[in-house]
Parts: sequence; structure tokens; C-alpha cells
Amino acid sequence: MDGYRFLDHMTDAVIEAYGPTLENAFENAAKGLNDTMVDLKDVKPDRQVQIQAEGHDLENLLFEWLDKVMLLLVSDGIVMSDFKVKIKEKPDGYSLLATAYGEKLDLRKHSYKVEIKAVTYHEMMVKKDPDGYTLRFLLDL
Repeated sequence: MDGYRFLDHMTDAVIEAYGPTLENAFENAAKGLNDTMVDLKDVKPDRQVQIQAEGHDLENLLFEWLDKVMLLLVSDGIVMSDFKVKIKEKPDGYSLLATAYGEKLDLRKHSYKVEIKAVTYHEMMVKKDPDGYTLRFLLDL
């Protein structure tokens, strides 16, 4: 159980990401977000970026994480295809430190799919399963 999939939705993108660990599921969620906008098979990582996020619970941490990943793509024009995430539990919630691997977005090279307006809390879920973790979230397109 490792990866992500797009669930049916009329107007937005609903992604279900999963992995054997919470960190792996968060990595797959970020890949799913990037794959919503750009075909990841065209990405040849030549740079790395550090990303930090904090949340008072796991859903809030997922929201903050995805929002920062989206901003790197939309604002900074960096499309990422791989992630290494570390999550720590703190007395007041959770912290995340990640390294993202990607390259500058080039519309001549990267197959552009659709614009993401925002990450939302609608349908957001973080669930521990017998085989690992499942995350679900909706992206407003």
C-alpha cells in the first residue's frame, strides 16, 4: 500500500494518498498534488528545497504541508516529483521537515494539466489503517 489515486469528483480534485508510514503517506499526498497540475513523468529533479510545516493536529499539518507544496509550484514555479518527510509529535501538535526534489517549471517541457486554486479542509481525512495510513483531501480547481 504505497501511492495515491484520484477519486471521482464533479468539479474539484479529490486525492487519496496512502503509505506504510505517516511520512510516506504525506510524501505521496504531495506527489498527488503536483501530479494534479503537471505530469510528473516529465520532471527531472535538479534541485532540492527544504519545507517546514506545523499543525495542531494531523489534519491541520496535512493542510499546512500541502499549502506550502502548492505555493512552491504556483508562486515559485518549482515542480516537485519526490519528497522525503520527517514528522515529529510535539506537546502542542506536530512538526514536519521535508526535502522536496524537483526542477523549475517549464511549460515547453512539462505537460500542464490544470490550475489549483487552493487546498481545502473539505473531505480531509487522516486515518491509520492496519497496513499504514490513508489521507484524503480536496483541491479546489
